[in-house]
Amino acid sequence: MTIKGTSNLHDWESSVKELKANGLMKTDASGLQSIQSLTVEIPVKSIKSTKGTVMDNKTYDAFNANENPFITYKLEQATVSKRGDGYEVVASGKLSMAGVTNKIDLSVRGKSEGDGSLTFSGSKKLKLSDFKMKRPSALMGTITVGDEVEVIFRVTLKSTG
Repeated sequence: MTIKGTSNLHDWESSVKELKANGLMKTDASGLQSIQSLTVEIPVKSIKSTKGTVMDNKTYDAFNANENPFITYKLEQATVSKRGDGYEVVASGKLSMAGVTNKIDLSVRGKSEGDGSLTFSGSKKLKLSDFKMKRPSALMGTITVGDEVEVIFRVTLKSTG
């Protein structure tokens, strides 16, 4: 998972190094039929910037990571449609970041892998202000991160039995 953004000086990118997902999905011989539940949990302090620890710490401050240590997504509903060699999943759920929860709609591409796992990929643009997050800044506010970020993800879920 990657988070991309801008500032008034340069573009930036951070990677999510840890993610926990748990879901209940119905499959049969023809593949994925439905998604009954899905929760995703990301430790804020697992986000690491290509710009180094100064940017990491500013990110953690923006999330108020000591009080809100996780980013969570909880699926409310999903529609699965067969598309070519994979699936299109239109999902709606609640995303919680920095102590604020908002409804988020996603369009996700899914694919069955040879080992029985499912890989989901997509992207979503979010505004930090929608989550009441203070945009990170540096040099007494002369460098400020843009309000919009793009989250790009590719997550593989494996059956536990």
